[in-house]
Amino acid sequence: MKRTVAKSAISAAVIGIVLLAMNYLVRRDPCFRRGNSCFRRNDVTPAPAFAGVNSCLRKQATGMAPIDIKLPKATFQGTKENIRVANLRKLPTTPRPPFLAPVGTKNVALGKAVFASDESPIIGEPEMITDGDKEAADGSYVELGPFLQHVTIDLQDEYEVYAIVVWHYHKQPCVYFDVVVQIAADRDFTTNVRTLFNNDIDNSAGLGVGKDMHYVETNQGELIDAKGVQARYVRLYSKGNNANDLNHYIEVEVYGKAATDSSNLIPLHIRLPEAMFVSHRSGDFVDRIPNLAPAQRDVRSLFLTRQDPFMVPVGTKNMALDKPVSSSDSPIIGELLMITDGDKECRDAGLVELPPGPQQITIDLGEKCKIHAVAIWHFHRQFRAYFDVIVQVADDPAFAQAVETIFNNDHDNSAGLVAGKDRNYIETYQGKLIDAKGICGRYVRLYSNGNDVHDLNHYIEVEVYGKPAR
Repeated sequence: MKRTVAKSAISAAVIGIVLLAMNYLVRRDPCFRRGNSCFRRNDVTPAPAFAGVNSCLRKQATGMAPIDIKLPKATFQGTKENIRVANLRKLPTTPRPPFLAPVGTKNVALGKAVFASDESPIIGEPEMITDGDKEAADGSYVELGPFLQHVTIDLQDEYEVYAIVVWHYHKQPCVYFDVVVQIAADRDFTTNVRTLFNNDIDNSAGLGVGKDMHYVETNQGELIDAKGVQARYVRLYSKGNNANDLNHYIEVEVYGKAATDSSNLIPLHIRLPEAMFVSHRSGDFVDRIPNLAPAQRDVRSLFLTRQDPFMVPVGTKNMALDKPVSSSDSPIIGELLMITDGDKECRDAGLVELPPGPQQITIDLGEKCKIHAVAIWHFHRQFRAYFDVIVQVADDPAFAQAVETIFNNDHDNSAGLVAGKDRNYIETYQGKLIDAKGICGRYVRLYSNGNDVHDLNHYIEVEVYGKPAR
């Protein structure tokens, strides 16, 4: 009997030692010390400590890693006064836990275009919101007018978005109201609109009642989990703050990865017409073409074929083939339907000639498409450069709203559509291939304003490569 008791006591002691050792090892695990933060994205409630360890191992095995967020300098410690705001989250007292996302995730908003509802900010310029400067200095923030305002970031391609980090103003503790963050496929926010964050507790912004809490601005910014949703545009609303009715932004970062699977891309096959120069010009004509691409100043380079294939998703095709075309004026030669009939040969019977001066044509694709490239042949019988070539995409046939410009070589704004940064180019049988970056739209509009020989405008063919939008 005594031996049995002794054995039981020894067994209990051994089990106790093992449990203490396991408890010590678990507490040394980084997941345990972070309060099982590795659950934060996928689990509703924290699991036991060992499950937390397994969760971390699973994430590492599936290619997850903390995103690298470089924080600006902290400008205050705690709050000097009690901020009386309803539904207010407590000010954090510790650094934010690491946020896990797929390996390769980066800030895809850096340097991207920003559009503000207040077209004339009181302080700063919208592009400062994505310039990478997050410091709380006087020259680092943008101040928009009072009441409800928003800014929209064009990521210029579709991305899988995992996190958005916002710094409104962190020089001193303050709280911004009606903070709503949305993503969408189009700039007008009519397609695939999803709300990622909303602390508008009384629907005063008219975007729905939000369930998120108000928060005090700090140098850590507000990190919003986007859960890998796909989008091209990010829009952020606010409606003043606890000190005044103005709206501020220092920086917005959008962490994501390209949504297009490179393994699903193939070279774009474009059937080229015959190279046909029946009229030659002296080599010095290139000196009379302003803003000409440097690579084209050597006429011999015009006969070189494209070196790198243009990659597009499987299933991409010419969505403009045989589609209706309208124009700003009646053609002098040819019919508008010839511009999309598939005939790219430079014969007299295949040419459409529009009157002198600024002119435009519009192609109706018949449905909303995701456009990857536009190829243009104006006139390739002789070396010639067309001026003020502008290519735009829209869902509106009048091109009055949500217009996307994918090419603009009007360097002096003579067409009145804003000065472009693209270069003039010389026409060849290869046509001009323009990367449309997968933007969505139903209508494609092309402008021109004469050429270096005379004031007339010509089109042989326009091809629009894409797929019907989802």
